[in-house]
Amino acid sequence: MNPLDSLIREYVAPAAKSAGFRKKGRSFWTVGDRLDYALLTFQVYAVDSEATVFDVEFHAIPEPYWDWVNRGQQPVGKVPDSSGALVTGRLVPPPSVAHRPDEGMPFRTRWAIRPEGEDACGRALAETLSTDMLPRIQLMTDRTHLLEVARSGDMSLMKRMTPPLREIVLRIDDITAPDLDTLVAEAEASRVPVGFIDWVHERRRAAESS
Repeated sequence: MNPLDSLIREYVAPAAKSAGFRKKGRSFWTVGDRLDYALLTFQVYAVDSEATVFDVEFHAIPEPYWDWVNRGQQPVGKVPDSSGALVTGRLVPPPSVAHRPDEGMPFRTRWAIRPEGEDACGRALAETLSTDMLPRIQLMTDRTHLLEVARSGDMSLMKRMTPPLREIVLRIDDITAPDLDTLVAEAEASRVPVGFIDWVHERRRAAESS
């Protein structure tokens, strides 16, 4: 078995499942009350013949953004993938299991499974997930919390869309019509993807008629 798959099976899966996450291939997911998802995924890099090098990534996928990505045609019941992530981050490994502990970002985020240290890498990852990352990911299925994260200046996170567009996506189901109009006007003054404003109005009409 691939070293990463072995590590996931022996160390990641027990920690993730005990935190309420479900497994899909190499990924794990959890979902909030409003169908906002969060994913834990692994990105492998073929950069070292003597080690298995990978990133541990988390993705926050609020339902409205997934709806926009699919233009209202998302398959019912399908678990989203990372293409629907509004916010993405990476888990930085301890120096002892980092591929290049003295490198700067983004290479410092890479973990390494070496033949002589597979268990050490697995234990370090399981501990970091259990004590920090999994609780942090779970909070991102709460849209109010994710809005705070999206508004933050945390430079370690990759955030899609401009701030006004993120604000619209995360507040569209709760905001008043006048406040939404204000946000739309602010968004239109900058960069807006083709079709986005139409999607905003269609979603609001659908919500008001339901």
